Amino acid sequence: AALFASRGRTATPSQARQADRPRGSSWIPNPLGSAPGILLAEGGRVIASLPGVPAEMKAMVEASLAPLLAAAAPAPIVSRTLRIAGRPESYVEERVRDLYATPGTQTTILAGPGTVELVISAAGRDRQEASARMAELEAAMRARLGPDVFGADSDTLASVVGSLLAARGKTVAVAESCTGGLLGGAFTDVPGSSAWFRGGLIGYANDLKTSLAGVPAEMIAAEGAVSEAVARALAAGARRTCGSDYGLGVTGIAGPEGGRPDKPVGTVHVALDDAGSGRAVRLDWPGDRDLIRRRAVTVALDLLRRRLLDS
Repeated sequence: AALFASRGRTATPSQARQADRPRGSSWIPNPLGSAPGILLAEGGRVIASLPGVPAEMKAMVEASLAPLLAAAAPAPIVSRTLRIAGRPESYVEERVRDLYATPGTQTTILAGPGTVELVISAAGRDRQEASARMAELEAAMRARLGPDVFGADSDTLASVVGSLLAARGKTVAVAESCTGGLLGGAFTDVPGSSAWFRGGLIGYANDLKTSLAGVPAEMIAAEGAVSEAVARALAAGARRTCGSDYGLGVTGIAGPEGGRPDKPVGTVHVALDDAGSGRAVRLDWPGDRDLIRRRAVTVALDLLRRRLLDS
């Protein structure tokens, strides 16, 4: 009642049921919502009931349930997620498959839109032994994969790129067509991105590619809007217009319509422009519209990440 009153509301009878719990159980606090979780320890086992709202459930697990389960575990277990970009799942697995058999450890490989995750865990008689096994396995995997590993755990490609830009005192801007602002959105998802992200242009229509990013109309007529030349011109236009050190350009066919034999759905050109030599990548990956666009964002971020590592 006090919680609802503090929010200027009155609990309904159905909401008041959230104050009920089975006899002998205890609460799991909910920092984001009104419904607490329920915790019951019985026969050496822990039974937990949590709200179904994903954000609330995740916060409750991380703040209350995970520490309790870790303390009750028969053997300490530590885990880590290595994040890889620029390689397919099959390549990553081929490089590290034999390491899956490392004693006292377990590895799961997961593929995402242009990224791969290696979820590794290690157990030991105590946390120090488990951590040592984890560190040894992680070091071996990083040695096999090199710069394809862009981060771990909560790292994102955008946050890693932002850290590299900040460390070098550099900035980036974007000019997007098929991704329609997703690339700029990935950058601004990172707190503090105003220090290194200058801004961006969205030129979906061809005439806006020309008026906003300076792509020559004759280039679009000759090469087509979806081409390496136009992607490079978009990247250069982003850098020039926004006054940044690096520019990223993306143009492609996200579908489900618009493809043709020489440029099927999934054809995307991504380009990087800087003061020196630029870079460009052509993607020919089938998929639905959402997947194609998210892969393009991932490739653009990784293109800049690798350029920054080279510098």
